Parts: sequence; C-alpha cells; structure tokens
Amino acid sequence: MPTLLSRCLPAFRSAARPLRLALLSLLLPVFAAAQSAVGTVSGRILNPATGEYVRNAQIRVEGTNLLAVSEDGGLYSLPGVPAGPARLSVTFTGYRTETAAVQVPAGGTAVRDFDLVSSLAAAPAKDASGTVKLEKFVISTDREGNAKAIMEQRNSMNITNSVASDVFGDVAEGNVGEFLKHMPGVELDLTQGEIRTIRLRGLDSEYTQVTLDGVSLASADANQGASGNARAFSFEQVSLASMESIEVSKTISADVDANAPAGTINLKSKRAFNIAGRRMSAQANLTAFSARFNLDDSYGPDDRQSRKIHPGGILDYSDVFFNKRLGINLNISESMAYSANARTTIAYNYAPTAADPRPVVPTSLAFLHAPRTNRRSTVNFTSDFKATPRLVLSLGLLYNYADLNNPQRALTFNAGARNLVVGADPLLSLTSAATGAVTVNPAAIVKQGQTLTVLPKFEYRHGSFLLEGKFAGSNSISWYDPRGRRGSIRDSGGPAVSGVTFTARRSAYNSADWKIVQTGGRDWSDGASFTTPTVTIDDGRFALTDVYSGELIASLRTTKGLPISWKAGLKRRHEIRDFRLDTESLRYNLNGAAVGSWAGYKSPFEFDMGATNTDSSVRSLNGGTVWMPDLARIGGLFRDEPGRFTQTMTAANFYNAFIGNRRAYEETIDAAFFMGTTTIGRLIVRAGLRREETNTDSTEFDPRSPAELAAAGFAETNGRATTIPGLQYQFLSQPRIHRTGDYGNMFPSASLKYKISPNFDAQLGFSSTIRRPTFRDVAGVWVINDDNLTVSAPNTSLKPETSKNIAARLAYYFEPVGILAANVYQNNVKGLFITSRRTAAEFGYSGDVDLSNYEFITTTPSANDVTVRGMELEYSQSLSFLPAPFKGLNVRASYTRSYASIRKANMIPHSVNGGVSYAYKGFNIYTALTWRDNYPTTVTGNPRFYRHRSSLDIGGGYRINQKVSLFFSARNLFNEPYRIMEQVGANAPVVQFYEVNGTNWTFGIKSFF
Repeated sequence: MPTLLSRCLPAFRSAARPLRLALLSLLLPVFAAAQSAVGTVSGRILNPATGEYVRNAQIRVEGTNLLAVSEDGGLYSLPGVPAGPARLSVTFTGYRTETAAVQVPAGGTAVRDFDLVSSLAAAPAKDASGTVKLEKFVISTDREGNAKAIMEQRNSMNITNSVASDVFGDVAEGNVGEFLKHMPGVELDLTQGEIRTIRLRGLDSEYTQVTLDGVSLASADANQGASGNARAFSFEQVSLASMESIEVSKTISADVDANAPAGTINLKSKRAFNIAGRRMSAQANLTAFSARFNLDDSYGPDDRQSRKIHPGGILDYSDVFFNKRLGINLNISESMAYSANARTTIAYNYAPTAADPRPVVPTSLAFLHAPRTNRRSTVNFTSDFKATPRLVLSLGLLYNYADLNNPQRALTFNAGARNLVVGADPLLSLTSAATGAVTVNPAAIVKQGQTLTVLPKFEYRHGSFLLEGKFAGSNSISWYDPRGRRGSIRDSGGPAVSGVTFTARRSAYNSADWKIVQTGGRDWSDGASFTTPTVTIDDGRFALTDVYSGELIASLRTTKGLPISWKAGLKRRHEIRDFRLDTESLRYNLNGAAVGSWAGYKSPFEFDMGATNTDSSVRSLNGGTVWMPDLARIGGLFRDEPGRFTQTMTAANFYNAFIGNRRAYEETIDAAFFMGTTTIGRLIVRAGLRREETNTDSTEFDPRSPAELAAAGFAETNGRATTIPGLQYQFLSQPRIHRTGDYGNMFPSASLKYKISPNFDAQLGFSSTIRRPTFRDVAGVWVINDDNLTVSAPNTSLKPETSKNIAARLAYYFEPVGILAANVYQNNVKGLFITSRRTAAEFGYSGDVDLSNYEFITTTPSANDVTVRGMELEYSQSLSFLPAPFKGLNVRASYTRSYASIRKANMIPHSVNGGVSYAYKGFNIYTALTWRDNYPTTVTGNPRFYRHRSSLDIGGGYRINQKVSLFFSARNLFNEPYRIMEQVGANAPVVQFYEVNGTNWTFGIKSFF
C-alpha cells in the first residue's frame, strides 16, 4: 500500500514554484508595513479555575480599533500597536472583563498574560505580584460550555454553531451524533435507533463534510459501500470521548474543501497545550437498557445468555514536559451498550371491489426483534513539541474500533388474499385466510470496523506570519463476519409454514400491540412444520477507504492602511475506495433437506415481540410462541461437518458476488486558495477564491462482447453470459482497465459581518460548493446488449452537482452567557444526477469495439435545479442573574424551518430543540427535548411520511468533592415510537411502520487528579 509520504510529496514537488510565489506575495507586505513607531503585544489567556487556556477571548487596545482573538493554547498577538503606554481589555461572555496597562516598545513586543474569572465568583483578591487568588466556588459545566460555544460562533466569519464537549452531559457510549442532535439545523439518519450519518439544513448526509481538526478522515461503511450516500461520513467509528469541541459551519470559506453544500462538521481533538500543567481524569460507567434492567443472565443479543449491564470507562491524561516545550494528551475510551429494537411493518391492499368494499385491508404483518451490543474502543494521542520559539511540531494518532453484534430476528405473518381476509374492520381485528403462512428469517448481523489516522503537522510563526503544514494518512475498513466472530451462519433462508390460520387484534389504529393467536394448520411452534431452504453461511460485505492528504497554508496579518489578514494555501488529497459484496457466493443447501430438517435446531431465545415495550404477543396452537432456528448451532454443524452441505450458486449469484458488486475507485483532488479578511470600522469583510482540480480513476472489468461470447460457444441474454463459465470468460479473462475522468471548478466565497452595536451582529455569507458523484455512478461494470443495442455503463466523466449557497444571520449577545439569533439560508443545487440515455458520441465513447449505433444508459447531470430554503431561530442563556437557588439555571431553545422547490424525501419541515439545566451546590440536572414534524420518507410509490415525534433525554450528577463526581443519563426516556404513516387516495393515513428502541441508561463515576 502506498505510504503517506509517497502520496503527499508529489503534490508539493509539482506545486513548489507557485507556492514560493504565493509565500513571496504574502511576505512583501511585511517589509512595507515595518514601522518603528509601532510594536506588538502578545500573551496567553488562562481560566485558573479550570486550568484551561481560553480560546476565542477578545483582546482590545482601548481607544483604537485594534482587536485580537485568542487562539489554541490561549495565545494572542496584537501587531501594529502604537509605541508607548496602552491599555488592554479582555472580554469573554460569562467572565469578568480584565484590563491591564502595558508599555509597548517601538519595533518590539510586550508580553501580558491574563487570568479570567467567572462572573459567578466573588470579587477576586490578588497577591502582591498581581496573581489572582480565587475563592472556592462551583462552576456549572453547562454554563462553561455554553460560554465557549457562544464565543466560538461570535468570532467566526462563517455562520457557525459550536458546542463544547461538556454541555449535553455524559455520552458514555461515545456516539458523536447523540451530541449533535440537539443543535439547530441538524437531523439524523438512524438505523435501528443508532445514529449513522448526519444531515444539515434539509440536505442529505452526503452533502455534509466531516473533518477532524480541519482534516478529512477516511470513513468506510460496508453496508453503504456502493450506495448513493457512500460518501457520507459514518459516525459508527468515532468516539466523543477524545473530542474537545464540535463546530457546525453552515457557510464555508475558501480555506475549506468545497464538497460541502450543506456545511461542515469539524471535530476538534483535545491537546495538552490547551491545559496548564498536568491533568488526569478517569471515568467508570455502567450502561443498562430499560427492558433488561437487571443483573440476570438472559438470552440476547444472540442465542447465548449474557448480562445486559455492561461496564465502560474513559482515561484522559495530559501533561507538559521539558520546560513546557512538549505537551502530550492521551485519551483511551471503552464502551459497551446493550439495546433492542422492535419493528412492526404492515402491508395493505387498497383495491376495494364490489364484493369487498372495505377501503383498506392488511395482508401481512412483519415483526422484527433486533437486540444488539455495540462496542466502541478509541485511542487518541496528540503531541506538540516547540522545537524552537517559532516552530511547533505536532503529531496526532487516532484509532477507533467498533464491534456491532446485531442479530435481527424477523417474523412475517401472511394473511392471504384480500378477499379471503375476514373482518369488518380489519385494521383492528382480522382472521387470516386458510392459505395463511408464517415465515421466520433470523439473520446474524455482526459488523466490525476500524479506522487508523496519522496526523503530522507543523506551525512556523514569525511575527504576524504563520506557515502551517498539515498531513494525513487515514485508513478505514468495515466488514461483516458472523462466522468468524460469533460462529454463526448469516441466515437460514426463511423457513416457512403454510396453510395456517390465525387471528390478529390490536387496541388502536396507530398502535402496534398486535395479539396474534393461531387457530388452525400445522403448529408454528414446532420446527417440524417448517421448510428447509438454502442457508447463507457468512456475510460477504467489505469496504475500504484510504485517504492521504497534504496541505500548506500561509497566513499574514498586515496593519498598514487597512488591517488585513491574508491566507493562501495548496492541498492535495488522494482517496482510494474498494468495495465488494460476495454474499451470494456463500449459499449452501443441507444435503437431503426436507420439511422439518432444522426441527432439532430450535433457538433457546424465544421470539419476544414485546422486547421493547410494544405489548405485542403471539401464541401457537399449543400455547407456545413461534419456532426460530438457532443460527449458532447450524454454524457449528457447518464447521464440524461441512460435507453435509453443498454449495448452490447460480450464474446470477456468481455475477452479483464477483462482478456486479465490485468497485475499485481512486480520486485525486488538487486545490489552491487565496483569501483576505479586513475590518473597516464596524464592518468585517472576507473574500476568497478556491480552485479544485479533480482526477478520477475507476478500475473496471473489460467485458467481452456478445459476439465474442457466441464465437466461444457461450449463450447470453441481454448482453450477459448465462452460465458461470461464460461469465468467467466474459468478465474475468481479460485484464482490468482504467477509465479516467477529470473536471475543475472555481469556488468564490465571501462573508460580511457588521457590528450594529458591540453585542449585536449582522452577518451575510455566500459560498460556491459541489457534491461529487457517488462511486456507484462512476465505477462499475459495462453491460453491452446487442438485442436492444444498449450499453449500461458508469460515467467516469460525470461532473459534480454544484450549489450556490447564501445565508444571513442576526445575532444578539447578552450577559450572562446569552444569545438570541435568527438565520435564513438558501441552497440552489444544479445538475442533479439522473439516469439518461446518450449516443456513443454524446457519451464520449472511443473504444475499439464499434458501438456507434448503440445507446448508452448512464448517469448524467440534469438540466433541472432544486432550491432549498430555511430558517433557524435560536436562544440560550444562563439565568445566573436570578436569586439563589435559581441562579444555576441555563435554558436553550431552537426552531428550524426547511422546505424545497420539489417534494424531497426526508426533509423535515419543522423541528424544535429545547433544554433546561440546573446546578445547585454539588447537584446538577439537565433535560433535552427534540420534536420533529411529519416528513415524507419517499416521493415515489405509496405516499409515506414519518409522523411527528418528541424525544426526551435527561441526565445529572453530584459532585462529592473537587475531585470526584457521580453522574447518570437516560436517552429516549419515554420510549417514544417512530411511526411511518401511509396514505393512499382519500383513505385516512394508516400505520405502515412502527418502531421502538427502548431507553438507554448510563451510571458512572468520574475522578480528576
């Protein structure tokens, strides 16, 4: 595999000359701005109560327009200060304003550090040296975190929401999505209650870019490897424990990668230079699930017994060495959580007849019980070394491992043809036809993933000049392995029993509390009644992503004339994607199989339809439940006696396993940008331009034509061989070929911020962005159909969708720790991807085979565009001005409105977030509420929509002393269900899908050293 250096260095060799010119253009103003009558003031801002250096504090030179904002490590620098006496003031919301007089030397630097004291503290005393002597008082972590977030977005030129990792309580299982879901404009893509990807402002998850410290990470998901959102970042393999804060930017500037029409999510890792001295903390926790809230052994998630309360922990160590020149931070986290998902899916017939005028009749009821354990292990190490006073060398190492054991126990009751289903109101009570059937199909879903990322970096400072080098090598793999990890086959193929009758009743139209009772036919609790279909012995999904990048960024602040901050950079990013899905090659028949062959392999884990409080039940003729096969025991049989099984693989299976579901794709992006930021009175202006050149390389099969197949004696249908030897000859007998493509884009961006008053900002932002094609559309297999004269082919020349984005914000900041803001936005997306037909010339075909008369079916940009608009209102405030005991209150609320020019699936029109936290002495408690309005799940087929839903999280804790505290949290406290409603014609909406996920509890203890 190529090394990081071999991937990154060619970009900088080829870019050396333009980089030198860019750096020279930045350095020239240094000499023009040199003045003997001015100097520089620099220093650090510290919060002594927490031991943290403060980022985003505002440092002003009183009587001038000079302003600086503290950076990482609390560092600030104010160049161009008139020589002589000056008075500085430092402000940070929720803290006392600090002032100090300094003497600025001409052509030199005055150093002045500041300590910030919370406005909740008593007036601080100072010793003879001026050092602050703090009295003991309690700090609300919510208040501290909200203050950081407000200052972050207050100082950003992008329209940003920021959140510190101590705001929403302890998320012991580590899913970053659980932390983000309370922010305005953020929506979730869930899989059985687990957050996989994030959507911003009504656009799908692939329109959002996720970075770590500004660097793109590799993200592989074997379940999405060739799907439409394969570029979306999966949060399965990222832990919150090692993050210091999260920034969600709704507009972007020229120094950010352009593949972010919806915005960016930047995860900022913890670093030792942000903390004064040594810091060590340890956390131990237990996770529990509402339906199994005890220490007993019970079945689940698979066919073995285990306890459902699991331990976890976090260790965080930070220290500085060698006279504060070397800083390290080590974070190790381990979490394991048990939960369960229960789904009910109902199929309806909407075709009344004269003989059966009932408008809606259920024809099948499908139930899924999916218990799971989800393990996350994370190691994050960062180090910063001050090699010289001007040069800092940094290294970040991040390892994430995820192990999901998620058996999915599926059970379907088929009631028969519509006219044979009995019931005056079958939506509440029905009796099946005599031809009813039951199918059981448990599946062992065992998903693993790991990501390793190496992030070397350097910073060189000389006065107002900064040169940064960022490099990254990130490898992510995702795979499914039920046999290797659990000794289980993947599935038993869906054993079924037919000719049964049953009744099904529920209490209400929008309920899923079905009571199903067998009334006739073969007993469905007896495995001898069920068929023995083909089994799948393993799960063949695999995905790999490698990302290698290198970036040089030069920054310079000039003060002659207008004060301008200049920034320019070059970047190369190379990405490798591989995906395969060979599950269809892993199917086997049991030799001599007949009805009831698996009767002796009954699962000891009874099917539990009420596992997450759906109150459903099922009863067989003899009073039992439904027979379910034991996949682990069948897996043991296959391991011990493989001769009892015979592989079964059709030509279609072979094609899907080894040809149709293989992707190998590489992409290289070269970028350059230049931007400047200046202040004119109350107005701050930023403008920039970014250029990205994209080169793609898809490694594909070089299939033989139907004529060649015929000459070799192989039959074909629709351009594809009909036998396995024919497929091997057609697709595998020639070396693979490379199909390349390229495109370039220019991305202007601009933002304005006008200070209506010191605490009232008006902000306007514009950016031009793209959404690159998904790998499914640019990599794959060519299929030539001589009968229809068509070629189905990926489009390696497919250009990206483009988006012009405009956003505006009015934000009023007030004390203590408060913000009231209104945001509006519009995204105009052009070139939406569609399937179209092109001539060979239009497609750009120039191969050796004559296909000039063929029509190419491929993905192309459409001429249509979509406009997405929305609004966000947000408010948060610390109520510390209230009298005791109410001064520990913090409140927040937000409302988001989104809509589009077309009907768009998964766009939530209205959403509300709210929360209240309270701290009193050593106690604290918080609540977090989310509400989502009805929204469509599909725009094709039967109209379906998610019904409005509310969810409440709570948490709290008690500080025993300054070093030890206890905490708890509960997610989805009232186990509110997800309902998908289906409405056809004039019929009233009916529940098509009902899902509950239970309540997850965490209890823990945290200690600081």
